Amino acid sequence: MSSRLNNNPFERRQVMKVNQEKSRPLPPWMSRMRAQWVEETVSETVKADNCLFGVIIGPGGSTMKELQVKYNIRVLVPRKGSKDEPIIVEGKDKTLVKDAVLRIKALIAEEKERRRVTTPVSQTLCIPKALHGKVIGLKGQNIRPVTQALKIKIKFPNKNDNSDEVTLTGLPDQVDQGISRLLNLVTRFPPCRA
Repeated sequence: MSSRLNNNPFERRQVMKVNQEKSRPLPPWMSRMRAQWVEETVSETVKADNCLFGVIIGPGGSTMKELQVKYNIRVLVPRKGSKDEPIIVEGKDKTLVKDAVLRIKALIAEEKERRRVTTPVSQTLCIPKALHGKVIGLKGQNIRPVTQALKIKIKFPNKNDNSDEVTLTGLPDQVDQGISRLLNLVTRFPPCRA
């Protein structure tokens, strides 16, 4: 097969042309441009979870474009499936690169806080089984105002279950407030006697 390739003058010229292109050095002006860019470019990295890359990119790339124009930098965000690869910020002005990195870190911190506040959580509180009925109240009169005001769910164990664990589910701040209100209810009742 290789003898056929060598016999065909067109294919032989194509192979020679490809080999010449691979070994041909860059023109001097292009080498100078590349060297100048490498010398003058400042690069910094920002570590972020893969799920937060979208915050930097923005809808249709708008946030990234805005950052690039405002700070005169280039932002390189890793592909979606990549692991442990940082966001790279490049530019010619060190101050602008640092400002862009600070802005990117701020965007990431804001998104983390937004997710923390808006993601429901569950917490378990131990209340003695003997007090469950008193804390709940007649037909839920003690517990209902807490669940309705804070928009949380409070789950007591079944009557047949001897567990003391009460689970509160909702947004983090509301769950914290629910725990303090339940503890206030518990302290209103005298301790159980055996």
